[in-house]
Amino acid sequence: MKKLLVLPALCYCVPIMAQQMFTGSVIDETTRLPVLGATIAIQNSKTVTTTDRYGNFSLTTNEKKINLVILGRGYEEQIIVLELPLKEPLRINLSEKVAQIDEVVLTTGYQKIPKERSTGSFSSVGNAALNTQVSANILDRLAATANGIVINKGTSQGGSQIMVRGLSTIQGPKSPLIVVDNFPYDGDISNIDPNIVENITILKDAAASSIWGARAANGVIVITTKTAKYNQPVTVNFNTYLMTSPKPDLNYLKTMSSSDFIDVEQELFKKNFYNTDINSTSHPVLSPVVDLMNKEKKGLLSPEYVRNEIERLKTIDSRDQYKKYMYQPLENRQYSLSMAGGAPQFSWTSSLGYDDNTGNLGEKYERVNLRFQNTWQPLKNLTLNTGIFFTHSATQSGRSAFGSIIMKTNAVPYMEMADAFGNALAVSKSYEQGYKSALGNGKLLDWNYYPLTDWQNNTVKSKSSEIILNAGLNYKLLKGLDVDIKYQYQRTTGLSNTLYDEESYFVRDYVNRFTVINSNGSLTYNVPKGAIMDKTNSQLLINNFRGQLNFNRGFGKHQVSAILGSEVRDANSQSGNNRYYGYDPNNLSFGMIYLSKRFPIIAGGTAFIDNMNSLRESTNRFVSVYANAAYTFDNRYTISGSARRDASNLFGLKTNEQWNPFWSTGISWNVANEKFYTVNWLPNLKLRGSYGFNGNINTAMVAVTTMAVLGVSTYTQEQMVRFDNYYNPQLRWETIRMINAGLDFGTRNNRISGSVEYFHKKGENLFGQVPMDYTIGLSSLVWNVAGIEGKGVDVELKSININKSFRWLTTLNFSTYKDKVTKYYPSSTIARNFVIASVPISGIEGLPVYSMFGYQWAGLDPQTGDPRGYFNGEISKDYAKIMGADVKELQYFGSAIPTVYGSFTNTFAYKQLSIDVGITYKMGYYFRRPSINYTSLFREWNGHSDYEQRWQKPGDEAFTNVPSNQYQTNSNRDAFYAGSAALIEKGDHIRLQYINLGYEISKKQWYGLPLKSLQLYANVSNLGILWQESESGIDPDFNLGNNTLKPPMTFTLGLKAKF
Repeated sequence: MKKLLVLPALCYCVPIMAQQMFTGSVIDETTRLPVLGATIAIQNSKTVTTTDRYGNFSLTTNEKKINLVILGRGYEEQIIVLELPLKEPLRINLSEKVAQIDEVVLTTGYQKIPKERSTGSFSSVGNAALNTQVSANILDRLAATANGIVINKGTSQGGSQIMVRGLSTIQGPKSPLIVVDNFPYDGDISNIDPNIVENITILKDAAASSIWGARAANGVIVITTKTAKYNQPVTVNFNTYLMTSPKPDLNYLKTMSSSDFIDVEQELFKKNFYNTDINSTSHPVLSPVVDLMNKEKKGLLSPEYVRNEIERLKTIDSRDQYKKYMYQPLENRQYSLSMAGGAPQFSWTSSLGYDDNTGNLGEKYERVNLRFQNTWQPLKNLTLNTGIFFTHSATQSGRSAFGSIIMKTNAVPYMEMADAFGNALAVSKSYEQGYKSALGNGKLLDWNYYPLTDWQNNTVKSKSSEIILNAGLNYKLLKGLDVDIKYQYQRTTGLSNTLYDEESYFVRDYVNRFTVINSNGSLTYNVPKGAIMDKTNSQLLINNFRGQLNFNRGFGKHQVSAILGSEVRDANSQSGNNRYYGYDPNNLSFGMIYLSKRFPIIAGGTAFIDNMNSLRESTNRFVSVYANAAYTFDNRYTISGSARRDASNLFGLKTNEQWNPFWSTGISWNVANEKFYTVNWLPNLKLRGSYGFNGNINTAMVAVTTMAVLGVSTYTQEQMVRFDNYYNPQLRWETIRMINAGLDFGTRNNRISGSVEYFHKKGENLFGQVPMDYTIGLSSLVWNVAGIEGKGVDVELKSININKSFRWLTTLNFSTYKDKVTKYYPSSTIARNFVIASVPISGIEGLPVYSMFGYQWAGLDPQTGDPRGYFNGEISKDYAKIMGADVKELQYFGSAIPTVYGSFTNTFAYKQLSIDVGITYKMGYYFRRPSINYTSLFREWNGHSDYEQRWQKPGDEAFTNVPSNQYQTNSNRDAFYAGSAALIEKGDHIRLQYINLGYEISKKQWYGLPLKSLQLYANVSNLGILWQESESGIDPDFNLGNNTLKPPMTFTLGLKAKF
């Protein structure tokens, strides 16, 4: 029996005796401290472990010769060849990873392309560069880091426009396509937590972006979020910061002084200018000074009292009251926690983010981000991945911003909202204060307006929730060939409630207007008493499905990569608006009203009660087929091609009219890999070029007639409809052709690296208005009739200036872009249409899409101070003729958008300390600054500080261009001056965007704690302009509008920890 047991015992012991166990330790080469959490793996096996807090590890294998892989976050990877058994424990030194200049892999949203084999134009911004700035919106960080990107703020008020390589359209959408983790993202980009972003790639030319077809004309911004890796130890990252900023500088506003404003009012009163308002049966609002003078004239107030009161009002600046009672320091907080880990066949990552922001007006913004993502490889050839993104955000309005408190059409600069003790004062609004007080014999609701506290009774609250579900499957069919299936579901819901409670002036004013005082003294409230609630609901549902074949294989010196796929996209958008009168928030009840009936107004006349109810729904569908292939020979020559056909329900009535093809081709030559190339100091040199077509689409334009149902007519009691779009079956995608030529280079060790590119693009079949025969009932129709042409240069230069214990890295982005209209049908060429404040589309062939024009300036009249221009080559003050002349008579200055732009960033590091400095610049463009408009001053109380520099006597014309005050309205005179060349200035400027200071706490200081790294950082942003060509002191980025404030400087303190 014993003999029978010997054989199985030997069989069991043999493999155990064959296994070899070895131990070792991993330390930091510089600090000589243990490295916690380093991954130790045996290559081509599932054997893996991590180091403990003392840097120690142990592994067991039955192999006698192995390749040991050592991975540490922030360290260079090491591969050690070992022959077992070892005579003594291993001692492994890890060196810190040197910052890489070039990104290795470029992401298009469909595939990943090695940079050395790419033929297209890409700009890639890594996580390290993005993290030198602090902002809730990730795209705000691109202007100072990405190549070919400019943020234009000078053509329309209240918004900014991200542009990739300038304009590619005239009337179509101008924003680039945003792609997040392989699919277009149509939500609010501020929902994306910057902490989860790994890198951003900008696709700039046709070879890079044409794979996106009909939506790629304006460039593509591909955002890739962080993922985990197999065999990765569990890591925990925590990031938090506190951002604050002072109150904004209200003195930046060019408001007219109260003293000057009152002087003007006094002079106009003497000239009986206000008699029309004083005697009007509609009883419009009178300013406090005019009201005082009118009461003095009627003998209701003594001259001494009026004089003293006016002198007191001259000392008041409403900006001081806004600053004291409305504005406050900004305070933003952000917290982010992320975890990631990986086993041999499974990897996962999760994150939680929370933002709690309070703005300068006390407005609130909260955001919660949740993210779960994992990859599982159940079989050798099968990989499954899933992801869930959830975002919930909430906003609440705050106090009243400067300029938002309206008395008539504006507010006087000496408006008082509080007395010396901070008590609320009544401000005139809606009607003349005395008349309003007398209406109703005291039976109406309090009709006084108290702006100091009224904001508390008007609240706007919004909530938005977004969930994105991703699922993917990858199956390897053959060596180098796999199939990829992806699905994404996006659901965004929004709810916005605007509540005017019953104490708000809006409600009291609205109820009073429609109140009827009956003959017996009773009141009839046609608008129910109680609050007024405006409620808006919105929902966006998007389904994306993509199937794709991927081929990537090498055959000796030959490398072939290709993709072939198809995708469908369905986007449904719904929204609804409702207004509830007489709303009671306690029991959610509301009153019934008649929207189709006219009601009497207490001040005279009749009117309808506002109908704010509406419903809207739209569905856009896209079907696409696409292919991309690239062939590389001997890592020297690469040729690539891309093709795509898109179809949409927006275009064409027949199936074969809905498709539109887009394609591109590219070539590259790695000169440095040639045998004849012997330039040792420049080991990397590559030439590339591309040619292709992209498209642009405007979902608001469709080829069929669409109508909006507006409800029941208050006149005919019949259903009303409005034509939104008109039948135009020949409407197509816009098409943009682009040629790109580039050179990539890098010196030894990448001490200096970068690229230089030239591009030329031509837009054809662009959207434009075509004049129509008036007899058909339309004045114009949108057709594919316009054209644009543009060219420019992109230069990206990176250098490692010093790379010793003190390190100095520099990145320079330099871009130029100039466009011109090649074909357009302007609706009018009258000069006055080209000189308005918000820069219009010029549409003049041969000139930029956004051109800056001005009336030719001949200075001020030496005798009267009138502005003068030229008509038919002669000095003239016939403003109507000057403004009615052809656009050819205007003085052309140049582009209204920057034609030279870029950024210059530097990183300085010494031991644990690092400093990042970011500078942006915009050159080669013009802007129109605002100035005094006397008609607007007299009628709308809209003054300007330029009034102080006005012409007052002969000789003043030598040092001022501000016209004289003639104390009478002349709208043509004011319009000529507002559009004249005298107010056009160069917008060239250099801006200090941010300074970021980081300190990596030494491992010796937290040794023994479960930390891998700990960093403190401080950031200062919005530091202001370093240099500008204009001498006016106006920031060109914050110029449009009378009440536009510059954002104040922000200060941030933060902490980053890795566990």
